[in-house]
Amino acid sequence: MDPHNKNQLLNQHLSKLRTEFILIDHGLCPDWSRGEHRRRRNTIYLILDGKGRITIDGKEYFPKKNDMVLLPKDSIVSLYSENETCYNKYWCEFLMHFDGISLFDVIKFPYVVSLDDITYAKSLMDKLDSLHLMTDAASALMLNAALLELVALMLGNAGYAVNELKTDEFAEHIKKYINDNLDGDLSLRSLADEMCFNERYFISLFKRHFSTTPAKYIKTTRLEAAKQLLLYTDNKAVYIVNKIGYSNIQKFSRDFREYTGFSPSEFRKKFK
Repeated sequence: MDPHNKNQLLNQHLSKLRTEFILIDHGLCPDWSRGEHRRRRNTIYLILDGKGRITIDGKEYFPKKNDMVLLPKDSIVSLYSENETCYNKYWCEFLMHFDGISLFDVIKFPYVVSLDDITYAKSLMDKLDSLHLMTDAASALMLNAALLELVALMLGNAGYAVNELKTDEFAEHIKKYINDNLDGDLSLRSLADEMCFNERYFISLFKRHFSTTPAKYIKTTRLEAAKQLLLYTDNKAVYIVNKIGYSNIQKFSRDFREYTGFSPSEFRKKFK
């Protein structure tokens, strides 16, 4: 997709963007460590000092001074430090979505971004801190503007990707990708990366188009490919197993019998 069309698609999304500021705070946070949980809203941390560990969707991060950290809504997160007050930081919580889809399901970028200078980011946090106490309309507008500016600052300092495919192109593209890579890595992460989506949004979109999960679809596609190879080639089972991406012949034989009612050799003998 050329840059002009890519920008048009992004602008179509952003024209429907809705923002909802929830809270802003700063300082040391006692009892910061927390076990695995699902985030109910987007959170941005601006780290002023300290050390700790954050796990986001199974990946560990060790944010440091001058880092901005995003914890997206619905991500699975755990927080850990060796002391109660591991970070001196700002934290801002908010929602940002369009048509029920989170902004961070369409724009994909690193969860931790390092800033050379946090002066501007800190000034935006301070602005949010003062504006959220106001009750007039002008302050409400400036509050949303500052929140958008904060997110834009993080995006501007990150290497991020925007989904380049319209949703009606999704099924055709991912179907071809799976068929072309049956012997390769078809993990959920690799499929989501191919489409520039995060994994949660990829699964929801896949189910909408195929009425099944990616894992079940891939398994069926591999077994259908095996049927064709058994019927129209003389390739041995070990070759077919490798060709369709199965890890071993025992699992393939078990799945094939469950799918067709025949072992691979029985199927070939009966129908070839």
